[in-house]
Amino acid sequence: MAGQAGQAGQAGQAGQAGQAGQAGQAGQAGQEDRWEHWLVHLLWAVSIRTSLLGEAALGDSPLSLASLGMLENLNARPGLTIAELSRRAPQTQQALSQIAARLEKLGCIERKLVPGSRGIGLYLTDAGARARVSAHETVEAFEAHIADALGTDRYQRLIESLAAAQPIIRALKPEPAAAVEAT
Repeated sequence: MAGQAGQAGQAGQAGQAGQAGQAGQAGQAGQEDRWEHWLVHLLWAVSIRTSLLGEAALGDSPLSLASLGMLENLNARPGLTIAELSRRAPQTQQALSQIAARLEKLGCIERKLVPGSRGIGLYLTDAGARARVSAHETVEAFEAHIADALGTDRYQRLIESLAAAQPIIRALKPEPAAAVEAT
């Protein structure tokens, strides 16, 4: 117990020293490197790297993270249209249509008329349900690997912070550069 407290104290001091060093480096780096500390850049860099690692984890699967996301949505909400998916996912209708076409060729989804509507809904096939379960398990293991690498507390704080920020960021409306500079 005392050893754990000592390790935690050392880790905390090391983390604080590292943060202070990074802050000092950021201040010394000058304006040309300042963008590397912008939230938008940090989120992009982490997103790209975790996506790359996640896609590698799915290497034996015919699915990508994006196609798994579509299968997860259709499992939870059978009959969603591409338009409805685009309101839920951070992708364009065109990108989602391409993913749907690929999943349809793989035999994972089928398109049917939505009852009581003129829209064409997307539905999982039995093969799609099996592929979703298999890929889901792979991504769950990958997620656990990320949690282990970050440490449970940091991982949980990151998830909570991003989950709290998501609806706020989603509600923001794009503004022209001149309007942003004036505020």
